[in-house]
Amino acid sequence: MRWMHWLPGAVLFTAPLALAQTPAAASPRSFTANLVTIFKGGKESSTRQRIAVRGDMMHFRSGDEPMGILLDFGQEKVWMLIPQEKMAIESKLTRSLNFPLSLVLTDASGNPCGKEPTLTCTREGEEPISGRPTVKWRIVHTSKDKKTRTETAWVDPKLGTVVRHATEDGGAMELRDLQEGPVEEALVQFPAGFVTVDEKNLRHEDEPKPAPKPKKKDTAPGKKP
Repeated sequence: MRWMHWLPGAVLFTAPLALAQTPAAASPRSFTANLVTIFKGGKESSTRQRIAVRGDMMHFRSGDEPMGILLDFGQEKVWMLIPQEKMAIESKLTRSLNFPLSLVLTDASGNPCGKEPTLTCTREGEEPISGRPTVKWRIVHTSKDKKTRTETAWVDPKLGTVVRHATEDGGAMELRDLQEGPVEEALVQFPAGFVTVDEKNLRHEDEPKPAPKPKKKDTAPGKKP
């Protein structure tokens, strides 16, 4: 997903009793929050970023940009929305440390890795953040060449949501000003009238490769072919 922008992680909390519950056990999660990017050294991004969540659907918007990103964690799809062209670039939603938005919502287990084979999540206890209890997880990514990368996520078990995500170099992503309550369905629905374009087609991955040119036959010196 080359069009995706890297964002650090995020974190939330819940009451101690809620830590034993599955995410959104009583009712589907529904909330809005500010997403704050924290750079190495502690400086925070001045760009305003917002998310809206309803069930397994999440809408992300950065600054005053008209476009946004819509993620469907149930169907494992993600779309970059381009309103000017009424186009939505579709990709498969794969949980990845390179795309922290893909880790924000968890399944009923509360494990931020889900079933992604390249990620291993280990529960490291409970830790309150910003006055809310969370479950702390260590996330290890193993590449094809067996190199590993470790980051940390804090999950609010009530909402099944990563509210803080910290990287090895000191960067982080946090959810702040989280407001639980009804979210308009239109905010997290695929917009009517938009045309879906598969990202693979944009990169021409589905086009057949051109046939190799035939090799020229060698001719002996002084002889004409």
